[in-house]
Amino acid sequence: MATLQTVQTQFASVDVVNVAYRRLGKQNTFPLLYVNHLRGSIDLLDPLLFNIIAKIREVILYDSFGIGHSEGAVPDSTTAMASIAAKLLAAIGVSKVDAIGFSMGGRAAQILAWDDPQLIHKLVLAGTQSAIGDGVVLPSRDVLESAAGSNDVPPTEQEMHGLFFYPSETSLAAGKDWWKRIHERQVDGEERKEFFVGQGTGAQLTAILAFTVDVNNFNRLKDIKAPTLVTNGHTDVMSPTPNSFILEQKISNAQLIIYPDSGHDHLFQYPELYAQHFELFLNDL
Repeated sequence: MATLQTVQTQFASVDVVNVAYRRLGKQNTFPLLYVNHLRGSIDLLDPLLFNIIAKIREVILYDSFGIGHSEGAVPDSTTAMASIAAKLLAAIGVSKVDAIGFSMGGRAAQILAWDDPQLIHKLVLAGTQSAIGDGVVLPSRDVLESAAGSNDVPPTEQEMHGLFFYPSETSLAAGKDWWKRIHERQVDGEERKEFFVGQGTGAQLTAILAFTVDVNNFNRLKDIKAPTLVTNGHTDVMSPTPNSFILEQKISNAQLIIYPDSGHDHLFQYPELYAQHFELFLNDL
């Protein structure tokens, strides 16, 4: 069976744009669609987590417009990001999925769940948050500036540790292991796509901001009908952990797991445990 390090990159036409995607794992009733974070490409996904999941179910990973191996211009709205995901599924003949959205991808996944509910069997929202509303906490200015970084220079390992992991010895050690794993994929004849740089980064930040300040997005949490698992680390500085409790409270059929000694990147700090919890949730019919 192909692994994340070796699986072939395929392309589908979405609105006459070539979108890169990868499918791996054991086929089952509902494939898993992963919606990625700010500046991330499918070359930078953690093989340990996704290879574990792929032993049980099929996984679909993709680069949205203008990211990684895909063509086109980076959209400046999360609504457009969600639409691209839905159209990709249609293009590759997939009518229903379990979906996991991480960070920025969690915002797009929320929209996908209320705009295209027929597509979503179950939903996982990892290290993400709703729009502004009662009780919602925004990241600090320092964190926002660090996340925005430079449009021309990819983030360093140390910068990613500061954003994604808790400042403890064990969490930072896990961060170093994660950094090594996300660079394992090296396929002959295929150029690696690292953290996204360029004007499209600004478009992604615009999309995140526009989603966050639109109170209608907060009010629409009640429209998410799919069973939902919300997860986060104990201290997430990018999508502050208290916001995960709000997601769990506002989504009608949601449950919440908070992982200890971890931050934004909790799912990749505890990949084996996360995969176990993930499967328990998805298999609870």
